[in-house]
Amino acid sequence: MATQGHKRGSDDPSTSNDQSREGNKRLCAIAKGTAATPTLEMDVIKVAKEGIGKVLSRLDKVSPPFANMDFIGYLREKISALDAIIDDKVVVGVFGRSGAGKSSLMNAILGVKTLLPSGTVGACTSVIIQVEANMTDSNYVAEIHFISKEEWEKELESLLKIKEIDGEEKDKRMVNMSNSKIQALYGEDAVGKSFDELKSLESETFSDIPEFFSSTRKILSFGTATKFSTEIACYIRSKRKIHGKQYKSSQIHYWPLVKYVTIKMPNSKDLLEHIVLVDLPGTGDCNKARDEMWESYITKCSSVWVVADIDRAAADRDAWNMLDNSISNMGPGGQCQNITFICTKTDDINPDNYMLEMDDEDLHIEDSSNDSEEQKRACILHRNQQAKMEIQENYSNPYEAIDEMQVFTVSSQEFQKDNNCILRQEETEIPELRALLKSLNDQRSEKVMRDYVIGAYGILSMVHVVNHGITKSMETEKKKLHKLLEQRLEDELQNIDQFMSDIHMEFDKCLSAGVLESEKTCVTRAKEEVIAPKGKGGGGYHQTLRAVCNGQGFCRSTNGVKTNMNASLSSSLCDAIKNMFSKTFKKSQKSISAKIDNFSILLERHDEETMFPRLAFLKTEEHKLKADLKHEIVQRKKEIYSSLVKSIMTSMLPSYTEASNVHGKGSLKRMQDILESHIESSKSTMFHDAKGKMLTLLTKLSEYIVQEIRSKLKEAMKQSLHNELPLPDISEHYEIVKSAYEKMMGKPITDVEDEKCLLEDTSGKEMTSEQVPLRNNRNDEKKKKKKKKKKQRKRAKDVLADAVFVDKHMSALIKRAAMVMAIADDLLGEDMIQDETYSDIEAAETSEKKMRVLYKALRSGGPMIKSAFYTALQTNEPNLVKDLASP
Repeated sequence: MATQGHKRGSDDPSTSNDQSREGNKRLCAIAKGTAATPTLEMDVIKVAKEGIGKVLSRLDKVSPPFANMDFIGYLREKISALDAIIDDKVVVGVFGRSGAGKSSLMNAILGVKTLLPSGTVGACTSVIIQVEANMTDSNYVAEIHFISKEEWEKELESLLKIKEIDGEEKDKRMVNMSNSKIQALYGEDAVGKSFDELKSLESETFSDIPEFFSSTRKILSFGTATKFSTEIACYIRSKRKIHGKQYKSSQIHYWPLVKYVTIKMPNSKDLLEHIVLVDLPGTGDCNKARDEMWESYITKCSSVWVVADIDRAAADRDAWNMLDNSISNMGPGGQCQNITFICTKTDDINPDNYMLEMDDEDLHIEDSSNDSEEQKRACILHRNQQAKMEIQENYSNPYEAIDEMQVFTVSSQEFQKDNNCILRQEETEIPELRALLKSLNDQRSEKVMRDYVIGAYGILSMVHVVNHGITKSMETEKKKLHKLLEQRLEDELQNIDQFMSDIHMEFDKCLSAGVLESEKTCVTRAKEEVIAPKGKGGGGYHQTLRAVCNGQGFCRSTNGVKTNMNASLSSSLCDAIKNMFSKTFKKSQKSISAKIDNFSILLERHDEETMFPRLAFLKTEEHKLKADLKHEIVQRKKEIYSSLVKSIMTSMLPSYTEASNVHGKGSLKRMQDILESHIESSKSTMFHDAKGKMLTLLTKLSEYIVQEIRSKLKEAMKQSLHNELPLPDISEHYEIVKSAYEKMMGKPITDVEDEKCLLEDTSGKEMTSEQVPLRNNRNDEKKKKKKKKKKQRKRAKDVLADAVFVDKHMSALIKRAAMVMAIADDLLGEDMIQDETYSDIEAAETSEKKMRVLYKALRSGGPMIKSAFYTALQTNEPNLVKDLASP
């Protein structure tokens, strides 16, 4: 007899565990021996902000001749810039074909069943949606951004032209798309009307969106998610039936006019305070503004989720095309660091059919079991495991900068059920995805806190010391120090300039080889890949090629497949620079970012206690300058990499324009001839121009780096070393922020350290992501550890048990371990890892990335290193070990 599905309640272990995890604040290490919850992290920022706010208030009361107003303005500018640190967010892109269940997935993860309209057969989200936290009130808010009136008029003309095409040029898919947009905006009977007739309807049909005509955003705000979801549906969904309600033919759907929508969700601080979730529709669009926005979001994504129905995930060509095409955008030219493949609708299974091909042993059920729900659960879990294995086997990652792909098998429907549940909540894997999102948010919170407090402490250190009068001997010392720092600055800049010149020379060599190869193969490659690929012809491909010409060399189909003439023509150039580009821009010891990290003008030591706060300011200014430069390098990296394709597009533009105006019988052949002829006649200059554009951008990057470092640090030296007029006493506020800094660093800054440990020579060493030390005592600490540590031999069975634990909980440890550097210190002290591995761990930006580096060493080291890791884990993460070990 079949049992009834169970009801989730307080006695359900899956629910209680999940609630316990959600209720408990995730511990986050700030320094060895010190842990803080996210709440404490934000308290640290709050304390720093309060101190800074009081200082600003006091500065506002200062006037000549009691202080240097130029200095006051400099301080105020630096303090104001701290707020920008909090605004920088991580972008998570969510990809998937229509019907894959993206909206239901996002609703389940965010804990609101009706946030995004979903569940309607045939409906699809048709615009870009970004979801972020509403940090101001408890309403659900939508900010709707429209394309311009001129852009719509141009698109409308294009839609009407599509409907006029006959013969071999006709494309039914494009005609259907044209009809759906026109009917959505102008009504069911609008098909067949002329441009002027449709325009005459707009004063009435667009009366509810005056913002469209004024080029402003429309804001909707509601207190409940259900009301919110119903009201925004017409702006984002291309289906008339929403939540089972059939709208009248007069109901206008404005999604064809929408560029993107920003949704702000209340009570989501733990998941979204520093995260933006972006739903990116995979469908092609003939609107250039929306298509460009789609491309821009791709390169902004730090994390990507590819969503597919589990029943077809492994063989879903659309999903894999989206994945491959997205990776090609996110690799060298983007900033993606990890990819997650999510199989949805795992509960949608026919157990009887599935069990025909399986043995009971495979499904881990008793031979005599007649429990239909037990059988269905077993089938679901078995298929989930098989799907994960198959997807991992099919995945190939061409870029070192992108982590190994994670695979989740989820059921949004089962997760949101209150009764008759087949799966436990953890088996739906929604809690695990939420934990992944929360981990990203927590990591960004840690970075925000660290950067804000470091900046605030540096500024107030300088303000504090200005109040302590200047003696004649101190003035002489300052002048000597200033001169020495300026000399070191110029020496370091010369070093950077030479480094960038060497990079320019290497790129020149690579690009020259790429130009030669391009000239040889461009015509053949363009014909085979775009102009006349084998097996493609007739009306269908005619429209593809026309779309390529109309899109200035690029089009994307409804299933996410790109056809890109410009990329095809530039592929030999891209191949030629691939290794050099990776070495130059990825995180390695030979990259530009590493060179920036290793830069410092600061001295090894200075014995004047009065100099310490001034130099502490310079230290924190260096830290901020490096962070700003590395951020700018990432942005310029995208521009540099895409310059090849953009230059080719410019060279090919005349042929695209000419070919797109060809119509009538035989137009496909004439279009092909125009494109081929232009490539042949332009190849002698086209690729040289592309090479020149990239080299010019590299030169500009070099000039920018040198100029920024020189101007910012010279100004910092001037302001910190040459201000004698006293400011109001801010000792109390300085101590508040200093205390916050000490909490973050994990140990007090003593008077002895203030006097003796002023600065270091960091040339040739990387800054750690955990702290900005005022001296580098790591080597001393390592030596002491090696002397004090006495290796204790464990029994073989204990070593193996430790190794089993480490292997079993790899995924959880990578995501949740925070005290990574403390663990690495212990392993280094035990001679279990090499200095090079330690440096790689230290160089990784986040705790999760540090753990991934560490696990590579664990996998190659065998049971002994895993046992040592387990011991270090028990010492530094006892609560985590206890949590994972509990049944």
